[in-house]
Amino acid sequence: MSTPRIRLRTVLAATAAAGLLGLTGCGSDLAPVSGSASATPSPAAPSSEAPAEESSATPTPVPTPVPAEVPASDTDATPTPKLDWGGPLAPGAFGDIEAKGNVRALVKRGWVTRDTAREKVCEGTYWKWVDQVGDGVDLTYDPQGEIASFGMSKPVLKTAEGLTIGSTLRDLQDSYEAGSLRTNDYGQPVFVARDVNSWIGFLLTGRSGDAKVDFIEVTNGHEPGLLRDGC
Repeated sequence: MSTPRIRLRTVLAATAAAGLLGLTGCGSDLAPVSGSASATPSPAAPSSEAPAEESSATPTPVPTPVPAEVPASDTDATPTPKLDWGGPLAPGAFGDIEAKGNVRALVKRGWVTRDTAREKVCEGTYWKWVDQVGDGVDLTYDPQGEIASFGMSKPVLKTAEGLTIGSTLRDLQDSYEAGSLRTNDYGQPVFVARDVNSWIGFLLTGRSGDAKVDFIEVTNGHEPGLLRDGC
């Protein structure tokens, strides 16, 4: 039995339409065909965060190195000024500083200060010349601070005639014709000269003309004893 031609066409048309519908339903699963419009990738969306520009970054400041302080050399150090005695060594005085009165008067003038080092080993209150004067000079006083004498064991001062530590007995006799050679309470030879009520005494290494002066003491109102003890 043969099928009519018109019906066969209808069936073929229906079959073709069904096939197209099947292809359309699964088209999203197929890879895009090369060269088609869908093969061209969409441009990437711009990032919402713009990359930081290197040129706009602020560099961390580098601190400038500070040169270390160079300690001053000994030649650059300012020497401690020495006080001006105001005159030569003389009977009863170191320059214009007379060996009389109370020691506190010299403290007020800036010449004398407390001797705390000596007070650590000796009982009582002790005084000394200030550091600017230098060592080699001392002073004696009674418990009330009344000055008894000034002493000198180094050539800090000279007399108007140039006499100082290291001078000889012959030098003393030439300068002080009225002076006399004696012995102190320790049996040591001393040469003593006087100007009215002011005195100057020299402790000697011997009794010959070339004996050297070891220590000098000036006093007022009494003859110098030329004696020194530890305390």
